[in-house]
Amino acid sequence: MVVKYMRARKVLEKVPVSGLACPGHLQRSHTLRKTESIPRPSSGHNVLMVEDEPGDVALIRLYLQEKNVDAFSLDVVGSLSEAIVSLEQGQNLPDVILLDLNLPDSEGLVTLMRLREKSMDIPIVVLTGTDDTRWIQAALRSGAQDYLIKGTDGQALRKALRYAIVRHERDQTARLSEAVFNITDTGIMMLDRQFLIRQYNPAFLRLTGMQASMPVGQTPHSLPCEFQAVRSWDVLLQELQDEGACADELCCRMSGYIDRILAMRAHAVYTSDGYTTGYVMVFEDITARKKAQEALAYQATHDGLTGLPNRTLFYDRLNQALTAAERYKTPFALMYIDLDAFKPVNDTLGHAAGDQVLVEVAKRIQTAVRQSDTVARLSGDEFAVIAGYCDDEAKAVGIAEKIQQALQLPISLPQGTVHISASIGISRCPEDAHEAHYLVKAADEAMYQAKQLGKQGVCLYSP
Repeated sequence: MVVKYMRARKVLEKVPVSGLACPGHLQRSHTLRKTESIPRPSSGHNVLMVEDEPGDVALIRLYLQEKNVDAFSLDVVGSLSEAIVSLEQGQNLPDVILLDLNLPDSEGLVTLMRLREKSMDIPIVVLTGTDDTRWIQAALRSGAQDYLIKGTDGQALRKALRYAIVRHERDQTARLSEAVFNITDTGIMMLDRQFLIRQYNPAFLRLTGMQASMPVGQTPHSLPCEFQAVRSWDVLLQELQDEGACADELCCRMSGYIDRILAMRAHAVYTSDGYTTGYVMVFEDITARKKAQEALAYQATHDGLTGLPNRTLFYDRLNQALTAAERYKTPFALMYIDLDAFKPVNDTLGHAAGDQVLVEVAKRIQTAVRQSDTVARLSGDEFAVIAGYCDDEAKAVGIAEKIQQALQLPISLPQGTVHISASIGISRCPEDAHEAHYLVKAADEAMYQAKQLGKQGVCLYSP
């Protein structure tokens, strides 16, 4: 931005190049103190002026001290070397630098370039007495934030300073945002108002496995086919348009199993007056978190020794079976299994051997029943089976006998060979009960009846 005002031109017309347009026509003086400053207000912007002409300093000070305007504090140095020392000391760094290119120890664009090396990215506004377009363009190309002609009125001066500071702050924010955009582990994808992809960061490419050469101008539907949202992209984008936000999970399926899970959140980007300019989507890899949650859920519903459903999951499956039986008229049988003489195994061979026996028993029961049936471990040596689609006693008894046959085979352990058997009680739905508690109670009573009849038997519940 180049600031040139008619008032500045008029002043320059009235005053010789060696002089300064200001009240009293202050002339050049060689008695400027090395450093001048005015008291800093409690709030406002700090300006460092690099100028050896006292008349220019006086005018700038006057403009910045005007009442009812933004507060500026002013530090003044008269040479480039003093400016560099001030910046290197690092105390009370300025928000903006006003720089005269022609100083006692440096002249022209070299002044600007040398100060730029030490200014730590502080915006520099060049202040000079010439309006030569070539000089202006050269100064801007060399890094000047703005260019002011000496004699510019106070309002224009303050506006230029504010503009330089605000633009510098915005540039810093933009650079910071760009750095975060590029180094974050969170995938980011920017969409325009038509949901076309306009920008994405390296993390997005890593998370999705997409190529860096992926062209922009496509919709999120162009994500690799392995990545599928729980809801369709059409539904998500419609919600984003209507509500200004949406969220979902994306599963990446490789070779038939879920390889990666991404959490996706999207928000609309608005202007200050509420106009939607586009959308931003962020993607986070939550695979490890999901696996940890699944592991905790598994531990809460499965037996730690055998891996079978525990009592909690058993009752959940039983209630599901009861609901299905009532709704679809699908009868099923419940088998309560208790191992015979298991305690002597622990007493003679040790608990480690007992655990090995329980693991083997669980495997044999699972092998004896259908894949659709539920096998659960209820407690120490007690198991249960929910056998679906058992519409008569013979089918239920047949499954129980297959379990008995599987358990009668010897179990070989390092500690010795173990022979095991079980007593099995059977209750049926809907014949014996319609509620989980009573159905389990009926099967349990039938199991105890089987034990009383000599163990290693199968008994149907009889009221």
